[in-house]
Amino acid sequence: VVEESDDYLIIDLDVASFYPNMAIANKIYPEHLGVGFCDSYQNFYNERSNYAKGTGENLAIKLGLNATYGNSNNKFSPFYDPKYTMSITIGGQLSLCMLIERLLLVCGVKIIQANTDGFTFKIHKSKIEVMKEHVSRWEKVTGLVMEDARYSKMYIADVNSYIAIYTNGKTKMKGRYEYKPQLNQE
Repeated sequence: VVEESDDYLIIDLDVASFYPNMAIANKIYPEHLGVGFCDSYQNFYNERSNYAKGTGENLAIKLGLNATYGNSNNKFSPFYDPKYTMSITIGGQLSLCMLIERLLLVCGVKIIQANTDGFTFKIHKSKIEVMKEHVSRWEKVTGLVMEDARYSKMYIADVNSYIAIYTNGKTKMKGRYEYKPQLNQE
């Protein structure tokens, strides 16, 4: 269990559409499809912003964007290109490590968890503005955009299974803690 305190906040930073945006920002594409792939991917990504989060249209485009990356490692897919897959995966992880290292050194953050597209940490309230400056610089360097959230408490089994309580009282449940009600038509 991790809780915020009078002096320390819990911040979660997550890259918006991590895999698609790594490809778009860095002009990484399946070699056989050419650089025009990035323009099409960008247009598809931009189309998503026409639909509110939580709508079926937004979800369909999100799944299409992520499936394109996911299928880049599927030898039966038209997007198959292991070099493309690894360029995004390794480049993305190194980009996140660059930001984590900066926040560790400059802001003295304590990492709570990290995953493929973001990380959660505790930070002293006095370091929030410095942290924001470093995140902004990182965004300019990488061409990626960070989304942030603040939690008051986290119950963590592992990086894939946790309950996070937002400061507004809403709850985020991941992995084995996700609950989806079953509807019966009886």
